[in-house]
Amino acid sequence: MRAAVFESAGKNLEIRDVPVPAPGPGEMLIRVERCGICGSDLHLTDSASCYNPPAGSIIGHEFAGEIVDLGEGTSGAWKEGQRITALPFIGCGKCAHCLNGDSFFCAGVRSKTSGRSSGGFAEYTVVGAPEALLLPDQMSWDEGAFIEPIAVGVHAVARARLPLGARVLIVGSGPVGMAVAACAKAAGAGAIVVTSRSDTRADLCRTMGATEFMKNDEHLAANFAKLAGGPPEFVFECVGLPGMLDLCSGLAAPRGTVVMIGACLQQEKLLPIVPTMKELSIQFVVCYVKQDFEVALAMIASGRIDPLLMHSDTITMAEFPEAFEALRERSTQCKVLLAPGR
Repeated sequence: MRAAVFESAGKNLEIRDVPVPAPGPGEMLIRVERCGICGSDLHLTDSASCYNPPAGSIIGHEFAGEIVDLGEGTSGAWKEGQRITALPFIGCGKCAHCLNGDSFFCAGVRSKTSGRSSGGFAEYTVVGAPEALLLPDQMSWDEGAFIEPIAVGVHAVARARLPLGARVLIVGSGPVGMAVAACAKAAGAGAIVVTSRSDTRADLCRTMGATEFMKNDEHLAANFAKLAGGPPEFVFECVGLPGMLDLCSGLAAPRGTVVMIGACLQQEKLLPIVPTMKELSIQFVVCYVKQDFEVALAMIASGRIDPLLMHSDTITMAEFPEAFEALRERSTQCKVLLAPGR
C-alpha cells in the first residue's frame, strides 16, 4: 500500500510502498477513504517539537473508511464492507479505562500519533473494534473524517463544565477552535467570541457558532468586555504555541477557567502570579472518550453541526507531502482531507 512516511523532523513526509498491516485479535483492517490533516500532525513533525514519532512512522488520526478484514474475535459484531470511523488508538480492551471508553489512558495503548500504531495517512490502517463506530448510511466519507475534530470540541466543552450563558473566548480560528464554538453554542453559552491574528476566517467562525469574531490585538480585552458585559469566564486555547497560556491567563476573568486544548510541544512560559492573583482554574484537555465520538457523530448526522463548512480541499497521495508542508504557513486552507486511494 502507499503511505506518507515520517522519517525525521524538518523533512517532508515521503510517499512509499509499505506492507499492509494485519489486524490482530480484537482489531479490524480498514481501507482509508478520508483522513484529515490536524494541527497536531504539524506540531509532531516540526523540528522545534519536544517529541517526534519514531523514524518510519505513519501518522494521521482523523479518518473514516471501510472494513476489509476482521481480526480474531470481531466477526460477531462487525462485518466486511461496513463504513466506520474509530478513535485513533487501540487499548487492551480489558482495563478500567478501556471498559469506560477511555482507552487513551490504557497502560498498553497504541496511538496513531505516537508511532505505536500505523495511522490514516495511508491506504489502509488497523483499528480496535471497541474503539470503532458505525457511520450512518447517509453520512459521507468527508463527514466521517470530521467526527474526530468535532469530538475534540465536545470533550473540551464537557471538561470545562460550561454553564448556561457563560462568556466564552476561543483563541484560535482553526478547525478545533470552530468545533469548540459549535459545541459551546450547543451547550448554551452566551457570548462566544473567536479571536485570531488574522480575520480571514471571521465569517466562517460566525457560521460555525461564534457570536462574534475579534482580531487578537491590544484592544481584545476591552472589546470583549464591551461586547459581552465583562471579561471571558472561559478561555479556550486552541493554538498550541508557546506564550498562549500566559496570554489566556491575562485575558480570563477572576476565578475564570482557562482550557488548554492546543498541543504545544515546546517549552511554555508562564508568570504564575497572574493566574494566582485571579484564582484561575486551568484545565488541560487531551483527546476524548468514546462517548464524545458518539455525541459528535450524532450532532453531525442530525445536522446540528455542519463540519463540511470547514472543508477547503481534498488531495491525493501524490499531492500530500507538499500540501502538508504548505499548512505550516498562513493560507486560505482550513481543513484539508487526504483521499489515499485517489
